[in-house]
Amino acid sequence: MAKRHRDLLAQLEPVGLNRYQITESDVQTVEKYLSIIQRGLGESTWQELVDFGGPYGTSILIHEIVEIRLLKARGVHPLRQSTRALRRLLAQHVEAHIIAIYEEHLYLQEVLNRLFGVTFEVATLIKANRGDDVDLQLFLESDVGVYIMEEHRVDEARQALARLKGETAS
Repeated sequence: MAKRHRDLLAQLEPVGLNRYQITESDVQTVEKYLSIIQRGLGESTWQELVDFGGPYGTSILIHEIVEIRLLKARGVHPLRQSTRALRRLLAQHVEAHIIAIYEEHLYLQEVLNRLFGVTFEVATLIKANRGDDVDLQLFLESDVGVYIMEEHRVDEARQALARLKGETAS
């Protein structure tokens, strides 16, 4: 494995890494997966993961590795696909993305409680953490479960996530 993968793993949060049994090989897989799926988009989830590190970076990694593992369990090998083919496959397997959203925000829920003593519903965290409501709508309309949306706490959740990211001093 590359030293940069080991170094990144060392910057992430051990509780999340252990819970999801994330290895150096998983980090390498996620980097390759993101380079395929985001080719030509100009965005870089990988760079966010690297830049944030810590618990927030760990949540990004959890999302991606859960999605990859679910795709593989369904017989889809994401690293063997072209960008176009992988995007098409993801559209056909949207439930993998929804479950990954859930796992990512379930982890964030636990971290915010453990580190700051605040608890938010998963749906509230999804709304606070995403720039648009696409993932929230997918989640709320899915069969993953029934969840509560605390509309009145979304700003508070945004502030807690910003604090987790190190974007605020409070």
